[in-house]
Amino acid sequence: MPVSRGFATPSHIVEAAVAACQGPANHKYTPAGGLPALKEALVDKTERDSRWRPEVSGILITNGGKHAVYNTCAAALNPGDEVLLPAPYWTTYPESIALAGATPVPLPTDIASGFRVTVDQLERARTPQTKALFFVSPSNPTGAVYPADEIEAIGRWAVEHGIWVFADEIYEHLTYDDNVHHSMRALVPEIDDHFVAINGVAKTYAMTGWRVGWMIGPTDLIKAAGNLQSHGTSNVANVSQQAALAAVSGDLTAVADMRASFDRDDGA
Repeated sequence: MPVSRGFATPSHIVEAAVAACQGPANHKYTPAGGLPALKEALVDKTERDSRWRPEVSGILITNGGKHAVYNTCAAALNPGDEVLLPAPYWTTYPESIALAGATPVPLPTDIASGFRVTVDQLERARTPQTKALFFVSPSNPTGAVYPADEIEAIGRWAVEHGIWVFADEIYEHLTYDDNVHHSMRALVPEIDDHFVAINGVAKTYAMTGWRVGWMIGPTDLIKAAGNLQSHGTSNVANVSQQAALAAVSGDLTAVADMRASFDRDDGA
Protein backbone atom coordinates (compact mmCIF):
# COMPACT_ATOMS: atom_id res chain seq x y z
CA MET A 1 0.00 0.00 0.00
CA PRO A 2 1.48 3.42 -0.90
CA VAL A 3 2.14 5.66 2.09
CA SER A 4 0.20 8.43 0.34
CA ARG A 5 -2.97 6.32 0.36
CA GLY A 6 -6.00 8.21 1.65
CA PHE A 7 -9.76 8.53 1.50
CA ALA A 8 -12.16 11.40 0.94
CA THR A 9 -14.21 12.52 3.91
CA PRO A 10 -17.60 10.73 3.75
CA SER A 11 -20.20 12.74 1.86
CA HIS A 12 -22.70 13.10 4.72
CA ILE A 13 -20.01 14.84 6.77
CA VAL A 14 -19.10 17.20 3.94
CA GLU A 15 -22.78 17.97 3.39
CA ALA A 16 -23.16 18.85 7.07
CA ALA A 17 -20.23 21.26 6.76
CA VAL A 18 -21.73 22.87 3.65
CA ALA A 19 -25.03 23.36 5.46
CA ALA A 20 -23.17 24.84 8.43
CA CYS A 21 -21.37 27.29 6.15
CA GLN A 22 -24.74 28.53 4.92
CA GLY A 23 -26.05 29.19 8.43
CA PRO A 24 -25.06 32.61 9.82
CA ALA A 25 -25.10 31.24 13.37
CA ASN A 26 -22.08 29.14 12.44
CA HIS A 27 -20.08 32.15 11.27
CA LYS A 28 -19.33 33.11 14.89
CA TYR A 29 -17.18 31.96 17.78
CA THR A 30 -18.22 28.92 19.76
CA PRO A 31 -17.38 28.49 23.45
CA ALA A 32 -13.61 28.06 23.73
CA GLY A 33 -14.06 24.52 25.00
CA GLY A 34 -16.23 23.42 22.09
CA LEU A 35 -19.81 23.25 20.87
CA PRO A 36 -22.09 21.88 23.62
CA ALA A 37 -23.88 19.68 21.07
CA LEU A 38 -20.59 18.12 19.97
CA LYS A 39 -19.53 17.41 23.54
CA GLU A 40 -22.90 15.83 24.27
CA ALA A 41 -22.54 13.67 21.16
CA LEU A 42 -19.09 12.59 22.32
CA VAL A 43 -20.59 11.30 25.55
CA ASP A 44 -22.72 8.90 23.50
CA LYS A 45 -19.89 8.11 21.07
CA THR A 46 -17.55 7.22 23.94
CA GLU A 47 -20.17 4.96 25.48
CA ARG A 48 -20.73 3.24 22.11
CA ASP A 49 -17.09 2.77 21.14
CA SER A 50 -15.20 2.69 24.44
CA ARG A 51 -17.88 1.29 26.79
CA TRP A 52 -17.75 4.02 29.42
CA ARG A 53 -19.73 7.22 29.75
CA PRO A 54 -17.93 10.48 30.54
CA GLU A 55 -19.39 13.71 31.85
CA VAL A 56 -19.82 16.65 29.46
CA SER A 57 -17.79 18.77 31.89
CA GLY A 58 -14.86 16.40 31.36
CA ILE A 59 -14.58 16.99 27.58
CA LEU A 60 -12.52 19.63 25.75
CA ILE A 61 -12.67 20.05 21.96
CA THR A 62 -9.21 20.74 20.53
CA ASN A 63 -7.60 21.68 17.23
CA GLY A 64 -6.88 18.07 16.30
CA GLY A 65 -5.48 15.17 18.29
CA LYS A 66 -2.01 16.73 18.35
CA HIS A 67 -3.42 19.73 20.21
CA ALA A 68 -5.06 17.39 22.71
CA VAL A 69 -1.68 15.72 23.33
CA TYR A 70 -0.06 19.11 23.95
CA ASN A 71 -2.91 20.36 26.18
CA THR A 72 -2.76 17.19 28.24
CA CYS A 73 0.95 17.52 28.88
CA ALA A 74 0.76 21.25 29.57
CA ALA A 75 -2.08 20.84 32.06
CA ALA A 76 -0.90 17.71 33.86
CA LEU A 77 2.90 17.88 33.94
CA ASN A 78 5.43 19.99 35.83
CA PRO A 79 9.17 20.53 35.37
CA GLY A 80 11.04 17.54 36.76
CA ASP A 81 8.25 15.04 36.11
CA GLU A 82 9.04 11.89 34.14
CA VAL A 83 6.71 10.31 31.59
CA LEU A 84 7.08 6.67 30.56
CA LEU A 85 6.92 6.38 26.79
CA PRO A 86 6.82 2.97 25.07
CA ALA A 87 8.95 3.02 21.91
CA PRO A 88 8.68 3.21 18.94
CA TYR A 89 6.37 6.20 19.37
CA TRP A 90 4.80 9.08 17.45
CA THR A 91 7.24 11.99 17.35
CA THR A 92 4.81 14.47 18.93
CA TYR A 93 4.73 12.69 22.31
CA PRO A 94 8.29 13.42 23.53
CA GLU A 95 8.16 16.97 22.16
CA SER A 96 4.92 17.74 24.03
CA ILE A 97 6.34 16.24 27.20
CA ALA A 98 9.48 18.36 26.87
CA LEU A 99 7.48 21.53 26.15
CA ALA A 100 5.85 21.04 29.56
CA GLY A 101 9.30 20.89 31.17
CA ALA A 102 9.03 17.17 31.88
CA THR A 103 11.30 14.34 30.76
CA PRO A 104 10.27 11.52 28.40
CA VAL A 105 11.56 8.09 29.45
CA PRO A 106 11.56 5.78 26.40
CA LEU A 107 10.83 2.09 27.02
CA PRO A 108 12.05 -0.06 24.11
CA THR A 109 9.80 -2.75 22.63
CA ASP A 110 10.46 -5.13 19.76
CA ILE A 111 8.96 -7.88 17.64
CA ALA A 112 9.58 -10.46 20.35
CA SER A 113 7.39 -8.50 22.79
CA GLY A 114 4.78 -7.73 20.13
CA PHE A 115 5.82 -4.08 20.50
CA ARG A 116 4.01 -4.02 23.86
CA VAL A 117 5.38 -3.01 27.26
CA THR A 118 4.82 -5.14 30.35
CA VAL A 119 4.05 -4.24 33.94
CA ASP A 120 7.49 -5.55 34.93
CA GLN A 121 9.12 -3.22 32.42
CA LEU A 122 7.08 -0.27 33.65
CA GLU A 123 7.91 -1.05 37.27
CA ARG A 124 11.64 -1.21 36.54
CA ALA A 125 11.43 2.23 34.92
CA ARG A 126 9.35 3.83 37.68
CA THR A 127 11.04 6.41 39.90
CA PRO A 128 9.76 8.92 42.46
CA GLN A 129 9.55 11.41 39.59
CA THR A 130 7.31 9.23 37.40
CA LYS A 131 4.13 11.21 36.79
CA ALA A 132 2.50 9.58 33.78
CA LEU A 133 2.48 6.88 31.12
CA PHE A 134 1.62 7.47 27.47
CA PHE A 135 -0.45 4.45 26.46
CA VAL A 136 -1.28 3.98 22.77
CA SER A 137 -3.34 1.03 21.54
CA PRO A 138 -3.63 0.56 18.61
CA SER A 139 -0.15 1.95 18.31
CA ASN A 140 1.28 4.45 15.88
CA PRO A 141 3.69 3.47 14.35
CA THR A 142 3.80 -0.26 15.17
CA GLY A 143 0.11 -1.17 14.94
CA ALA A 144 0.37 -3.15 18.19
CA VAL A 145 -2.93 -3.76 19.97
CA TYR A 146 -2.86 -4.70 23.65
CA PRO A 147 -5.24 -7.46 24.76
CA ALA A 148 -7.70 -6.69 27.53
CA ASP A 149 -5.82 -8.55 30.27
CA GLU A 150 -2.60 -6.63 29.62
CA ILE A 151 -4.43 -3.31 29.55
CA GLU A 152 -6.14 -4.11 32.83
CA ALA A 153 -2.85 -5.11 34.45
CA ILE A 154 -1.17 -1.89 33.33
CA GLY A 155 -4.13 0.17 34.52
CA ARG A 156 -4.13 -1.45 37.95
CA TRP A 157 -0.37 -0.87 38.22
CA ALA A 158 -0.95 2.82 37.43
CA VAL A 159 -3.72 3.08 40.04
CA GLU A 160 -1.53 1.42 42.66
CA HIS A 161 1.22 3.98 42.17
CA GLY A 162 -0.91 7.07 41.48
CA ILE A 163 0.42 7.40 37.94
CA TRP A 164 -1.50 9.24 35.24
CA VAL A 165 -2.32 7.44 32.01
CA PHE A 166 -2.56 9.50 28.83
CA ALA A 167 -4.33 7.14 26.42
CA ASP A 168 -4.23 8.08 22.74
CA GLU A 169 -7.16 6.16 21.26
CA ILE A 170 -7.33 7.79 17.85
CA TYR A 171 -6.74 4.50 15.99
CA GLU A 172 -9.49 2.69 17.92
CA HIS A 173 -11.33 1.51 14.79
CA LEU A 174 -8.27 0.52 12.74
CA THR A 175 -7.79 -3.01 14.07
CA TYR A 176 -7.45 -6.23 12.10
CA ASP A 177 -7.69 -10.01 12.45
CA ASP A 178 -8.83 -10.86 15.98
CA ASN A 179 -7.51 -7.67 17.56
CA VAL A 180 -10.00 -5.46 19.40
CA HIS A 181 -9.52 -2.02 20.91
CA HIS A 182 -10.24 -1.79 24.64
CA SER A 183 -10.29 1.47 26.56
CA MET A 184 -8.38 1.26 29.83
CA ARG A 185 -10.99 3.44 31.52
CA ALA A 186 -13.68 0.83 30.80
CA LEU A 187 -11.56 -2.03 32.15
CA VAL A 188 -10.26 -0.16 35.21
CA PRO A 189 -12.93 2.38 36.27
CA GLU A 190 -11.00 3.36 39.40
CA ILE A 191 -8.35 5.02 37.21
CA ASP A 192 -10.87 7.75 36.37
CA ASP A 193 -9.22 10.61 38.30
CA HIS A 194 -5.80 9.90 36.74
CA PHE A 195 -6.86 9.11 33.17
CA VAL A 196 -7.03 11.20 29.99
CA ALA A 197 -8.45 9.83 26.74
CA ILE A 198 -7.17 11.55 23.60
CA ASN A 199 -9.04 11.15 20.33
CA GLY A 200 -10.21 12.90 17.18
CA VAL A 201 -11.99 12.55 13.87
CA ALA A 202 -8.87 12.45 11.68
CA LYS A 203 -8.29 8.70 11.33
CA THR A 204 -11.71 7.13 11.86
CA TYR A 205 -13.58 9.51 9.57
CA ALA A 206 -10.85 10.50 7.05
CA MET A 207 -10.86 14.07 8.36
CA THR A 208 -7.18 14.86 8.85
CA GLY A 209 -7.53 18.37 7.43
CA TRP A 210 -10.59 19.35 9.47
CA ARG A 211 -8.56 19.65 12.70
CA VAL A 212 -10.96 18.43 15.36
CA GLY A 213 -9.81 16.40 18.33
CA TRP A 214 -10.79 16.09 21.96
CA MET A 215 -9.54 15.12 25.37
CA ILE A 216 -11.62 13.53 28.12
CA GLY A 217 -10.46 13.58 31.71
CA PRO A 218 -11.07 14.80 35.27
CA THR A 219 -12.99 18.07 35.37
CA ASP A 220 -10.23 20.04 37.08
CA LEU A 221 -7.65 18.99 34.48
CA ILE A 222 -10.05 19.73 31.62
CA LYS A 223 -10.75 23.16 33.11
CA ALA A 224 -7.02 23.91 33.29
CA ALA A 225 -6.48 22.75 29.71
CA GLY A 226 -9.48 24.79 28.60
CA ASN A 227 -8.10 27.92 30.25
CA LEU A 228 -4.82 27.39 28.42
CA GLN A 229 -6.59 26.85 25.11
CA SER A 230 -8.83 29.90 25.54
CA HIS A 231 -5.76 32.16 25.58
CA GLY A 232 -3.88 30.23 22.90
CA THR A 233 -6.07 29.12 20.02
CA SER A 234 -9.55 29.76 21.45
CA ASN A 235 -12.26 27.59 19.88
CA VAL A 236 -11.92 25.08 17.07
CA ALA A 237 -13.44 26.39 13.81
CA ASN A 238 -17.22 26.34 14.12
CA VAL A 239 -17.83 24.67 10.75
CA SER A 240 -15.27 21.95 11.49
CA GLN A 241 -17.04 21.22 14.75
CA GLN A 242 -20.36 20.92 12.91
CA ALA A 243 -18.73 18.43 10.53
CA ALA A 244 -17.33 16.49 13.49
CA LEU A 245 -20.79 16.42 15.05
CA ALA A 246 -22.14 14.75 11.91
CA ALA A 247 -19.24 12.30 11.95
CA VAL A 248 -19.50 11.10 15.54
CA SER A 249 -23.31 11.06 15.47
CA GLY A 250 -23.47 8.87 12.37
CA ASP A 251 -22.95 5.16 11.94
CA LEU A 252 -19.63 3.47 11.21
CA THR A 253 -20.38 2.20 7.70
CA ALA A 254 -17.78 4.40 6.00
CA VAL A 255 -15.24 3.43 8.65
CA ALA A 256 -15.83 -0.25 7.99
CA ASP A 257 -15.39 0.29 4.25
CA MET A 258 -12.07 2.09 4.75
CA ARG A 259 -10.82 -0.58 7.12
CA ALA A 260 -11.77 -3.32 4.68
CA SER A 261 -9.90 -1.54 1.89
CA PHE A 262 -6.78 -1.25 4.04
CA ASP A 263 -7.13 -4.91 5.00
CA ARG A 264 -7.30 -6.02 1.37
CA ASP A 265 -4.22 -3.94 0.58
CA ASP A 266 -5.41 -3.82 -3.01
CA GLY A 267 -5.56 -0.08 -3.59
CA ALA A 268 -9.28 -0.26 -4.30
